[in-house]
Amino acid sequence: MIAAAHNPVLADLFTEFTPVLREGLIELLTLTGLRTPRPEHQRRGHEELVRAVADGDAEGAAEVLRGELGDSFAPAQGPVAPARDPL
Repeated sequence: MIAAAHNPVLADLFTEFTPVLREGLIELLTLTGLRTPRPEHQRRGHEELVRAVADGDAEGAAEVLRGELGDSFAPAQGPVAPARDPL
């Protein structure tokens, strides 16, 4: 995705923070239990994303990503506890 942007500043920036970002995301997924493999979900989403990028369809790519992230994080979105009064 970064290479498709053809932005050398973005590419350099991404190269610098990718290792830290990767470690943090793996830790987050492990803590939330979201590392359960779902190959059919991931394969379909990646194919759609690659197709949208290859077609230059930015809105289509964004829509695929929104859907993939929503599906991926849905198990972690349980009921939200009401805020407690600090006093």
